[in-house]
Order: sequence, then structure tokens, then C-alpha cells
Amino acid sequence: MALFFVKTKKKTEEDCVAGRRKEKGKKNWLKDEFNPSKQKEKALEEVRRCVSLGMKGFEIGSHVGEKSLDHRDFWPLYKVCEDLSVVLFVHPWDMHMWDGRLQKYWMPWLVGMPSETAQAICSVLMGNILVMFPKLRFCFAHGGGSYPIIRGRVSHGWNVRPDLCATDCQTSPKELDGLLWTDSLVHDPKALELLISTVGKDHIVLGTDYPFPLGELEVGKVVEEYEPFSQSDREDLLWKNAIRMLDIDENTLSNKNF
Repeated sequence: MALFFVKTKKKTEEDCVAGRRKEKGKKNWLKDEFNPSKQKEKALEEVRRCVSLGMKGFEIGSHVGEKSLDHRDFWPLYKVCEDLSVVLFVHPWDMHMWDGRLQKYWMPWLVGMPSETAQAICSVLMGNILVMFPKLRFCFAHGGGSYPIIRGRVSHGWNVRPDLCATDCQTSPKELDGLLWTDSLVHDPKALELLISTVGKDHIVLGTDYPFPLGELEVGKVVEEYEPFSQSDREDLLWKNAIRMLDIDENTLSNKNF
């Protein structure tokens, strides 16, 4: 479920307009309906409603227009999700096309998406989000995109140019990125090894990308064939970590009478 992140805005507005037009005698309905503060309030109401129905998390995009995930417009969402102990799963979308240079070779998905995810992670880390909301759980798709490989560069930049990188957060990204969660969809054991050294094997959950073609052809194969793992490690990444991340009672996931 995407909150604040509505790509089909035109259709949403058309449906809303059609519904409100049926209510005769109300003035300024269009102004009220699309007042940004009202939309945020409705989004937060929807979070609370869904949690009351048993939902444990929400999927959001990596940005909204020109607003990255550190933007203060999203702080109320973070506060509510932290208080309700729900997960925000971040999936890259609406990738920049680099002035047309990503047009060929499926590059928006192969290059753009990992870069988009890394930008979202850096916004969360250097935007002080995990300091302000220390119990908030973010889970980033595709093994955190390209963030693990640029982690050292980001940390070095934060150290040598605090005037640019430490303007909003006084804590090093390397001290915070262990709080992040990611999925395991990295397609390569060496990439999985790097991801483990970044967020820790206890903060990685199984990723499938189902039903899209960039998902693993055999779900969980990289995890199952990663030689350094014990059987306990494999079980953690394949399902137990997800149970912990989502704060689910394992006993509710099966039916003894099935």
C-alpha cells in the first residue's frame, strides 16, 4: 500500500471529483478535497485503520516528486508507524532517466533502480530520520540497491565534508545503517556477502520481486546456496527474520488442523 505516493493522481482526482459532485449544496469542495494537510491526515487515518485490521506494514515509494524520504512532510507518517510498530517497505520507482541516457538496455531497472534506492537510503541516514525515529523499521528492496557498494564512500564523504553531508544529522551513516532492513534479492553470493557486512544477516529478509522478471527464477536460491551459512542462518533469512521484523506471532502462521 502506498501512502502519500499516488502515481495515478489523475484517476484518483477524477473519482473524487465525481463523488463529491453528487453532494449538492457544499461549497469549496475541490479546495477541501485536495488540501495537502487534509490528504496527510487521511493517509494517517488509513494507516491506523489498516493496522487495526491486522496489517503489519506498508509499501512506499523512494520519493514523491522532488521530495526525498527525509522531507518533513513525511515525519508524521514515520511517527505514527513507529508508534504502531509497523514496517515501511521502500521500493524504488519513478527513476530519473539521466537526460535520456538510460533509454537503452533496460537501464532504468538495471541501473536506475539501484541508484534510486541508494539515494533513498542516504536521505534517511543523513536526514536524521533514524535518530528522530529510532524504533522505525525501514526495509529497502533489492538488497538496498547500490548502497552497500557506496557505503564507504558515503561515510568518507560525511567525515571529510561535514559542511555538506552532516548538516542535518550528527551521527555517521555507518553508525546508523545497521538499523536498516533489506530484502535478499541481490542475485549474487558476493553481493549477499557485502550486504551482510552492511546491515547484518539478522536484518535481511527473503525477497522475491514476484511476479516481475527481475525476481529470482528460483526463490531463495542465493540464500540456500550461500556456503558460509549454517542451516540456522538460512532459516533466518528465508523466514525467521521476516517474522521478527514484522513482529508476528509464529503460531498464527499455521493451522494445526490443516
